[in-house]
Formats: sequence, structure tokens, C-alpha cells
Amino acid sequence: MPFLGLGKTLFNSSVCYFEDYSNVEILLTERLQRKKASGSWPSQALLNLSERYDLSDLSINENRDVEDPAQIESVMNSRFPFFEYLKSNNLDKFSRHFNNKINFTTHHLAHAYAASFMSPFEKSLILVIDGAGSKANAFSDTHPEYSHINFNTDSAEERSLYFFESGKIKLADKKMQIFKKSEIHPEHFFSEGLGTFYEKASEYVFNSKRSAGKVMGLAALGSPQKILDSKKYLEDMDWSLRYQGASKKEWEKSPHFKKYCNISADVQNYFEVDYLGYIKSIKERYPAYQNLIITGGCALNCTSNMKLINLKLFENIYIPPFPGDECIGLGTAFMSYIKAENSWELNSYEKQNGYFGAKTSQPTEAEIIRLFSDYEITKPASIAMFTAKILADGHIVGWFQGRSESGPRSLGNRSLLCRPDKQGIKNYLNTDIKFRESFRPYGCSTLFDKSHLYFDVSENFNNPYMSFATKVRPEFSSLLNEVSHIDGTSRMQTVRRGQNTLFYELIECFGKITNLYVLLNTSLNIMGEPIIETLTDAKNFLDSVPVYGLAAGDFFIRRK
Repeated sequence: MPFLGLGKTLFNSSVCYFEDYSNVEILLTERLQRKKASGSWPSQALLNLSERYDLSDLSINENRDVEDPAQIESVMNSRFPFFEYLKSNNLDKFSRHFNNKINFTTHHLAHAYAASFMSPFEKSLILVIDGAGSKANAFSDTHPEYSHINFNTDSAEERSLYFFESGKIKLADKKMQIFKKSEIHPEHFFSEGLGTFYEKASEYVFNSKRSAGKVMGLAALGSPQKILDSKKYLEDMDWSLRYQGASKKEWEKSPHFKKYCNISADVQNYFEVDYLGYIKSIKERYPAYQNLIITGGCALNCTSNMKLINLKLFENIYIPPFPGDECIGLGTAFMSYIKAENSWELNSYEKQNGYFGAKTSQPTEAEIIRLFSDYEITKPASIAMFTAKILADGHIVGWFQGRSESGPRSLGNRSLLCRPDKQGIKNYLNTDIKFRESFRPYGCSTLFDKSHLYFDVSENFNNPYMSFATKVRPEFSSLLNEVSHIDGTSRMQTVRRGQNTLFYELIECFGKITNLYVLLNTSLNIMGEPIIETLTDAKNFLDSVPVYGLAAGDFFIRRK
């Protein structure tokens, strides 16, 4: 029996179809809708899968952060005929209103199971830390093993720690948070949660709680002050000065720019003190554990993650390619699989990859020729060498290969690439292609066995998902200035041949030509849009963005 996981989350809703380790698909609503971080009910993903699989006999498991999805669906139906819509589209079996055989699991446990699927360790601790997980009442209703813990009924998960060994997961520690309406700013709800503190700061600085990554980058431009109480800090802020615009230009011209920099620095500093302090306490309590996996949205803070590495508390620290809610569909499906099959497999670093997008997202020769009939199409003997030569000449190229990445970062299948040593390329990308704020740095990709030459890391340092912001070695600071942040770090990716053979060969070919085994790598999209999913999306991108061309499958495509 196949397993279906439904991530009906507030943001980044997803569906995962899971037969076994060799047949896993994660369909993200944002990629199908073309609306970034969409938390819409995942109907498009289910319809896509229904066209290719028999979904009549399934083990279904679901989750939503904070609220139970069944309650949300009842609210939706009170506002418009949602249940009628499900029945008319043969989607009713994916709602507990119609199908009481659907299982529910709590949010942090879903994160933990997704991380365990990707784990390169047989035994580790798994830390889940994010904005907010499931409410306390979900534990007593669906997880009787937590019934001995006296949770406040109004609280929601803030962080959870699990013991993990060979597929088996057991709770070690859980911290809850309570959201309360501010008496000073009644339009806001504040909690003591670390992830929600960061979300509220990004709401203040960028008018979006989904802009935590921007806050992390902006922090390097500010001067931090020590925060003793995060809730009091939010209460004391002058919310009339928060950014309320929508455009990049408007934000960059804000008279409060320096204030935003300092707030970002304050919040990042507080985050690091709390985050690193808690992990130190974990190691003190469980000294026998040498491996740590971190997941949940807070695990995307690559600045703090690198500082954690440098503390040398654990022998190995791993962060999956999709620590945010993109993984919830996978986590719920894999939990069902493990409980039914009791079969767990180690995912070694050599095999690690994050390309679980829909199989239909892979380019085919027939589709390439049909869609790009008005373009100049070349089929070279080696697409890797052909593209490497174009990159060496200083051009910007789209790279569209295989199945799409299932997380927030492009890792060599949906990437926009160029030379990292081309002076001014960062500003050009920001102003003419990506339309990002000028302070935001770009990441890069390098070969695993060459990474220690350019970055201050050990020879066996694994960073396959850009999870750690590494220091650039001083002798390469000028050469890699365009992929370095103001603090001298770079959000780089290490690429092993077994992880992505073609992307490895591309970097290798570029290195043989230029003697530089590093490529600037940013996501194949423009600001405000999700990563490109299909070849049709890629064509729309190529039609509207001034890049040199697109390498899709074995073909290189240029405008006539």
C-alpha cells in the first residue's frame, strides 16, 4: 500500500507520495500555483498525483501547524462550499470530514520523521525548532504517550528534542509557548517563542513574517544591543515606524533603514544566545550523543549554524534540505511507512540530495524541442563542458535539470549560475535579474573535495544544502567578493559526485577551464516567485529575463 502525507500547513503546503525509498515525490503548492510560500489547501498537488497514480487505496496521514486541519476545513466550508468542491473534484477522500481513516500527527513529530528519512546517522538527537507547532490539545487526543506531560491547553509547540535510532523516534524534551494579545499593541499577538520572535522582527523590518532570511542578512549591517526579554523587546518597539510598503525601492529609501539594521542585529544576536545556549544544554544532558540533526524553520539560520559548528559540541551536525514546512508532507508519509514497514535506511552523505519534486518536472527531449521551437537549440556532446565554457566567458546561464529541489534553496537542478569572480555581478543580478535588495548576498557551489581550499572548513566538511555560512579564506576574499557577505562569510554548497553527478561535472569542467572550482549559484526565479518547477516555467523565465541562455537536459537554448 502506498503512503500519502498531507502537509496542510499555513505556509508551504505539500503532498508527499511515498511507496518506498526509491519512489518518493514531494509536490509543493507554491510551485504549482506559482505563489511563493502558498499555504492553500493542496488540491493541485493531489490532482497532479491522481493523474499518475491510483490513489484509491492509501494510508493517509496529515498535519497542519497550530490548528487541526479538520477544524480549518470546517471553517473554510462555513465561508464557501468547500466540501462540495472536494466532492465534485473527487478529493473528498483527502479530508477527515469524509474519511475518518486519515491519521493525524503532531507538527514537530512530522518534522522529526522527515529529518529521520534524510538522516546520514544511525543514531542522533533531533532538534525541532520553528515558529509554532501543534497545540497542546493535539497531544492528548492523538498521542497518549504524551499524556503524562502537563501542558497548558492554550500553548503550542516551540521546540522539541527527540532521541533517534535506526528509524525509531522518542521524545526527550518539549518546550511550549503561549500567544497573548499585546495590551500596548492590540493588533499583535506575542509569545516567548524564539522562531516567532524572529517572525515578528521580519514583519517589522520587511512587512512580512516570511522574511526571516533577509533579517539574518541585514543583521551584519547593524550594531546589536543585548536583549533580556524578547516579549518586552517587541512590546517596547514603536510599531508605527515598521515598514509597511511593498517594493524593494521603497524599502531601500526608508528613513528608518539604520533602525531596521540595528533591530535585525539585536534579534540575530538574541537568537544566537538562545539557540546556542539551548544546544549546549542538550550536550550537557546527553553527552553520549555525538550527532545532532536540526530541523524546523529556525534551522535555516546558516549564520548561527556555523557558529554552532565552531563550538565543536558534536562530532557531526546535519540539517536537511527542507527544514521548513515543505517537509511536512514527507514527514507524515514517512511516519506511516516506518510504523507499517519498520524498515529504515541510512542516507549517506555521498547519496544525499534534495531533488524530490514531481517526476513530471523533469525535462524531456520532445518537450524541449516543442517548447523552444523559436529558439536557437544546440545539443552538444557534453552539456556540462559546453555550459562551463559559456560560464567561463562571463555569461549568466539558467540550469534546469532533473527533478526540482524540494526545499527553499537551489542546489544544482533549478539554478541560475555565473562566474563568482566577475566584478559587479552581484549588483547586476540584484538590479536587472533578481530584483533583490542590494545588501543581500549570493551563495555559491563548490566541489566537496575542493571546498577547504576556498573556505575556512575542514577537508571532510559537508554542506550539501547551504546550511552553514562559512568564512572565505583571506587569500580568496577578493576573488570571491561577489559571493561573500559583508561579514566575510559565504552561504556555499559542497557538491559530491554521488549527490548530483551532472552538476558536479559542470563545476569540475568550469574549474578545469578557469582554475576556479566555484560557481555563483542562486535560485532560478525572480524575487517574489517560487523556484521554477516545470519547463514551461523555465520558458516564461527565459522570455522575460536577460540571461544568456538555458541549459535544459542535454540541450542549450538561446533566443534567436
